[in-house]
Amino acid sequence: MKIGKNLKDIRSSKGLSIEAIAKISGINIDVYKAIEGDEAEVTLSQLQIFANVFSCSPIYILQFKESGGSIYNHFENSEGNNGINVNVQGIDQKEIRNAFKELYQDELKRIPKLEKLLRDNNIELDF
Repeated sequence: MKIGKNLKDIRSSKGLSIEAIAKISGINIDVYKAIEGDEAEVTLSQLQIFANVFSCSPIYILQFKESGGSIYNHFENSEGNNGINVNVQGIDQKEIRNAFKELYQDELKRIPKLEKLLRDNNIELDF
């Protein structure tokens, strides 16, 4: 499978140079150029190295397409499991910020009420 264009597009989207990827990955720059140019096949171990460099999964590299506003979040937990969360944002970021501010303000109003309830019931705060 030729994935050079995918690697190039991901690298470009992250604002990284070919030289930077070669240095970070420890792969010879000429080898990386050949892979990105689809002149050489990528090995599974190289694919995993590139995934680590780009903070994504190997599958993401293999299936990479222009995201069109999608957010891809690769995660790996301490148990060795990993996965991808894909969220498509169709809401204006300003709307999200406003909704968050409203929720935050509501929570701030609740704090004094909760403190009063604790005091009224002689419950001490231990923090």
